[in-house]
Amino acid sequence: MTQKRKMGLIVAIVPFLMAAGSFATSANAGEHDGHEGGSDASVMKREADGSVSKKEFMKHHEWMFDQNDKNHNGKLEPDEMKNLHKMVGKMHERFEHEYGQKK
Repeated sequence: MTQKRKMGLIVAIVPFLMAAGSFATSANAGEHDGHEGGSDASVMKREADGSVSKKEFMKHHEWMFDQNDKNHNGKLEPDEMKNLHKMVGKMHERFEHEYGQKK
């Protein structure tokens, strides 16, 4: 296979693999209901009684920070904070829906 053809094949396959990986990650996140099991930091693992350990809470919030620090400078800029607040709002809505609790 020629070098040019190999590069073309790689260029065609990489986006597919990235999309497949992203889909698998999203699907796995959807499988975890936040209860025991699942190591996805996007979902806080709860104990059988519904409580969350400090370790799990901190792990989840570090994940949230990392997801929103788009320029990877170790701090959240105002636009990154705005995105974080949107994320938190959606999480709170999901929690209220799941547990029937209103603010």
